[in-house]
Amino acid sequence: MREIVDKIMAYPYPLRFALWHKLRSKQRGFTRQHYYNCVVRAAAEAAALGHEGLTVVEFGVASGQGLLELERICSYVEKTAPVRFDVVGFDTGMGLPPPTDYRDTPWKWQEGWYDMDVGKLKRSLARAKLVLGPVAETVPRFLAEGLSSPMGAIMFDLDYFSSTTDAFGIFSQSRAEDRLPRIFCYFDDLGSIEDVGVPRAIADFNAAHEAKKVRQRMYWRDLRDPYALPWKIYEFHDFRHPDYMRPVRKQKQT
Repeated sequence: MREIVDKIMAYPYPLRFALWHKLRSKQRGFTRQHYYNCVVRAAAEAAALGHEGLTVVEFGVASGQGLLELERICSYVEKTAPVRFDVVGFDTGMGLPPPTDYRDTPWKWQEGWYDMDVGKLKRSLARAKLVLGPVAETVPRFLAEGLSSPMGAIMFDLDYFSSTTDAFGIFSQSRAEDRLPRIFCYFDDLGSIEDVGVPRAIADFNAAHEAKKVRQRMYWRDLRDPYALPWKIYEFHDFRHPDYMRPVRKQKQT
């Protein structure tokens, strides 16, 4: 163990920070390694860009287990990270809405699934803000109210093409100062062909935006850890963001 720690500490920041927390996460027993990896990478990038705060988001809260885990992860990372977290969860509060058309893959999902006990969840949350209602309405309202820290990690678990497309307003409608130039994303529901479901929402977004893209990013070190679900980790890039070309890594000393 001592040798592993020494090797990690030899890396420059922020890579040192990300590798250290990847090791510690397994010891802490977090149930959503993919959430943890996104949060740690976002925290490292935010710190490298000089931000003291970071907003992390979950779309599709349902019973709230993911949002509660996100709270635990952020509270743990804050102990050593030079940033503090704002946690936000978006959900209808009433389960899945009716599907709009075939792109929502209605043979897989049904209206009313994944409903929420709103009162119980609110009593359980320690720090997260719960935003209830159709995301097509709540995302613009949330952005208009302003953010206290830029967004850096977003977990998408909305099942539908239509809901995911509406949630992408978090990218297309937000101001550059309200997000990092790169946002680490987790997509839960990728088990469809590109013509329907979440893959279709991603493809349509990329086709509609020249300078903003959502692309899959496979980190070789994650491939050895299937619990991290590396094939479901994507990155949002805003090529015209004023900080996009600012360095976030230092030269590794050999």
